[in-house]
Amino acid sequence: MSPELSSHPRGIVADLPAQKKKGAKKADPIREEGNALFRAGDFAGAARKYSEALAANPADAAALANRAECFLRARQFQDALEDAVASHAADPTHHKSLYKRAMALNGLGRYPDALATLEQLLEIAPDDPAAKHALLECQLLRDQAFAGKYDPDALLFRRQATSFRRCADYVGPVTVAPVPGGRGRGVVAARAVKRGELLCVSSPLAVAPIAPGAEMALVQGLVAAASRNPADARLVAETLPAAKHFASGTSEKKDAEDANAPLACPSMALFRRHLGRGDPDVLPVADVASEAFARRAADVVKTCAIRSERSVGVYPLPSFFNHGCAPNACKVLVGHTMFVRAARDLAKDEEVCVKYFDVLAPAPERQAQAKKWGFECACLRCASEAPGADATARAAEKALAAAKNARERAVADPANKRPGGDKDGERAFGAAYAAEMEAALLLAGEDENASVNNSLSLAAVIATTRAKAKALHGAVADALKEWKRTRGASPPPDANVLAELIAWFEARLDALGLDATRREWAKASVVQLYANANHCLVANGALEARHATLEATARALEAADPASFEHCKHVAALGMNARRVGKKAWVERAEAAQAEVFAARYLGPEGADDEERTRLVRELVERAEQSLDESSGEFCEA
Repeated sequence: MSPELSSHPRGIVADLPAQKKKGAKKADPIREEGNALFRAGDFAGAARKYSEALAANPADAAALANRAECFLRARQFQDALEDAVASHAADPTHHKSLYKRAMALNGLGRYPDALATLEQLLEIAPDDPAAKHALLECQLLRDQAFAGKYDPDALLFRRQATSFRRCADYVGPVTVAPVPGGRGRGVVAARAVKRGELLCVSSPLAVAPIAPGAEMALVQGLVAAASRNPADARLVAETLPAAKHFASGTSEKKDAEDANAPLACPSMALFRRHLGRGDPDVLPVADVASEAFARRAADVVKTCAIRSERSVGVYPLPSFFNHGCAPNACKVLVGHTMFVRAARDLAKDEEVCVKYFDVLAPAPERQAQAKKWGFECACLRCASEAPGADATARAAEKALAAAKNARERAVADPANKRPGGDKDGERAFGAAYAAEMEAALLLAGEDENASVNNSLSLAAVIATTRAKAKALHGAVADALKEWKRTRGASPPPDANVLAELIAWFEARLDALGLDATRREWAKASVVQLYANANHCLVANGALEARHATLEATARALEAADPASFEHCKHVAALGMNARRVGKKAWVERAEAAQAEVFAARYLGPEGADDEERTRLVRELVERAEQSLDESSGEFCEA
């Protein structure tokens, strides 16, 4: 496999030479020139000189080993492996070639082969410090890849006894398989799974910071990854979902000419490279460097790129997880490595779903986001909000027209030009919109005695509640801002108006006769109302009332977004509030919730003794509390 890419620059990799070129100079002096360039840090120039030396003497073991080191520095592990193997074959006493072979195998994820090579080296040179260190690293990576053994202290808090910084990929009790209802393929549980159990760990094939040009950077990263590793080339070219074939999600779109053909499910062996022995059926470099491959990489980016708070990346196995608006699995980024755990217990053959976007929003907003991904969500939560959605949308259009008229009148009113007046008309807009939505709700579902009949829909209740909350938000936010600015000298916002709205909303949920799960899903769709009430209650010093609201929020998150970072932050706030109130039973209940939620997201169902798990949970809670105080993102993400 030639390491050159003619049309896709990739740093020093682009300048690395073909492995065999004809030449007439003697090998040793040219190799020494290469050594000088290597010492100066010019690895591409050094590799060119080693290739010249090899043209004169293809069996020059030292030149082969040195060029292998250049390939290692460029992360072209397949080419490094070929040179290291050739070097050892040319001179079995050249022990450096064994170390370089081990490092190339390590880079390719073939940890058992790397360990066998290092053991062979240590039999010859038992005191080699680099080999000893590499052996420990390979053993660590092997245990991760085969058994999913990851040290929480080392990963989450960066407390490592060694300089190991990598994580091996891991595939747990999941498989890619067809999913019911003609929705294409997805990831399903291969057996019963406990909450918090590790489903997979995946390093990105390409990753880029959230910034203009991120998409092109990902495409270039995929091409570079494919050029370095045949297994990655196969993933990009043949395995990963591509936009021109279908869009990832709960519904997959196929080419028109292939609409009836079932989508193939990839072999899980493709994601378990630690079991590989090398793949002879690889893409030629010319194919990887082609425009067709670049276009395919662009399609993969459009379909598979997963965005986080600070970065966006393409992750092989996670690309096959479908979306759910009440997901049963959660993603955590440790650096740029993605860990996916079960957010609740899973049955064998149950589909595993993650969230692609914010699920703490009403169904119309979630469907709009799903449309951007190329699918229509038909999950149970969306189905529960679907009845009455069309009538609610029509009512919202009418309310919007009335609200715009109200805003125009308010802006034209001279009285609003005075200080404190509604000069931009936003207060009038919000009040008119909320009044129109409530009137539509009453007409649709309530008689003059406020008894609810069967025509009242959950969609209408959620939409009306959000409209009423939005009408209140401006005044509440302004009062809260002023209260904070004056450090409590000004009056706090009135928490009663939000408490009354919550009571109004929950009374209508009661009238609809929802089961417990659907009730909590509905509360998740207006969770910002509960969050605003929490802020107001703090300002008013009503900590006991706030505790009840925090518990209500936590229950909604448990149903709609379990083991998410948002869920973790809320149970952390619950514990802080319980300690401030000073009720022992509340503290114990909050700590039990913290132990369960944080373990599900970060630690798993087992793995450490009780004392150690308690310490880890406590530190994780402290990190979440810090995120609350600083309004920052998740502490372990790069």
